[in-house]
Amino acid sequence: MIRRALVPAVCIAIALAAVGCVHYPTVMEAGGTMLRPDRGRLVRQGMNAVVYFEVKSTGKYGDIINSVHTPVAREAKLVDGAGAPLERLEVPGTTVMIFTAAGPHVVLTDLTRPLVAGETVIVTLVFEKSGGLGLIAAVE
Repeated sequence: MIRRALVPAVCIAIALAAVGCVHYPTVMEAGGTMLRPDRGRLVRQGMNAVVYFEVKSTGKYGDIINSVHTPVAREAKLVDGAGAPLERLEVPGTTVMIFTAAGPHVVLTDLTRPLVAGETVIVTLVFEKSGGLGLIAAVE
């Protein structure tokens, strides 16, 4: 008799314990795209400028840079290490992608005003999934 009464009580206790346990997934488990542009440098080159930076991708899935723009230049384009224009550039998930002179970077042409060393400029990277993300770049 005691055994019959004990079985439902144990089942109820296990059910309550299971309901009380909650698992909150991490970004990596849930997926998503988490991007952060960082360490921006804008280097003047005569009437043009180049922008070097990093994009930290901490999400499970990557994203694609479709375009670049800034108020200090009439034309901003993404180029490869040889200077050839890139229509789009994939940023893989869970990586740090470094944009340098030897690899992909941004070229600003037809500047709207002279750039002064020490000032900061915002360059907007337009991603396919994440939309526009601002990169703060210090002028050198």
